[in-house]
Amino acid sequence: MNTQSHWARIVRAFEKKNIGIYGDFMLDELLQGEASRISPEAPVPVVLVNREGCAEGFPGGAGNVAANVAALGGVPIPWGAIGKDESGKRLARLLDQRGINCETLVQEPGRLTPHKLRIAAHHHQLLRLDVERVSPLSSESSEKLCRSFRRRAPKLDALIVSDYQKGSVRPEVCSRMFEEARRRRMPIFVDPKPAHADLCRGVTMATPNLHEAELMAGRALRDARELERGCRELMERLECEHLLVTRGGEGMTLFTMGGRTLEITSEPRPVYDVTGAGDTVIAVVALAYASGASMLEAARLANLAAGRVVLRFGTSQISRAELIRAIRDPE
Repeated sequence: MNTQSHWARIVRAFEKKNIGIYGDFMLDELLQGEASRISPEAPVPVVLVNREGCAEGFPGGAGNVAANVAALGGVPIPWGAIGKDESGKRLARLLDQRGINCETLVQEPGRLTPHKLRIAAHHHQLLRLDVERVSPLSSESSEKLCRSFRRRAPKLDALIVSDYQKGSVRPEVCSRMFEEARRRRMPIFVDPKPAHADLCRGVTMATPNLHEAELMAGRALRDARELERGCRELMERLECEHLLVTRGGEGMTLFTMGGRTLEITSEPRPVYDVTGAGDTVIAVVALAYASGASMLEAARLANLAAGRVVLRFGTSQISRAELIRAIRDPE
């Protein structure tokens, strides 16, 4: 079998795959300028911005997962809560511009839509401002999301949970969504936060980074032996089918319930920005698995995609055409 042709066929099959995304939808902004002097008021750089209103906006958090799914040819269906504030309105516009239907998102009065503003100069991030007030979903909003998910579940090919601990991801909502997904034999992928590790219980795959895996396992995972032991214990405790640990420039390690441990190495390359790389990984894995790939093939495609995204500055996505080109020319 020609691996490149096989992978390209999988990526072409991403088209029109319906991927549910439940999580924390945020507004990301990037403000770039020039820093050529230090402020006389404090030992900080002065960032010169030469025009007004030049901050570039992107869907962040679960919104970036949805944007990646859309860029790759899939159909993302978002579930979560945003506010009726200006950030929420701008986020909805950014999602709409990417062809993502926002009617499944709940707008809560008084909710503050999480908003991250990164200030950079010469492709170096100098400061990040987070505007947020973490508040859990109301019972009414939780019920709306569950009813909406149940109506649309028959058409879904996979479900992603993107937890950024901003309040949208609730265990009781996950429980009801997961029950419906399992009844329909729908694969479930979770990008977890260690404080909510139990959300990974019984899922198809969890995708923590190395630091998150260490916190979830409750131990340092400094070498291959410690990584194997800690992740096997974690999988046993959570009863998840697969665990994909992302390790930055060192690639990924895939653990399967059947006892296999598979190393997925990355090509050495410059890294400009890791912002959102995990969102790309889980989007590609879910799409590939829903398109008939094995979990190893899905993970390798995700590793290839993430290796392209980190070459860019700011929150970004990879398109289906770009991923096919990367398959044909992995260098």
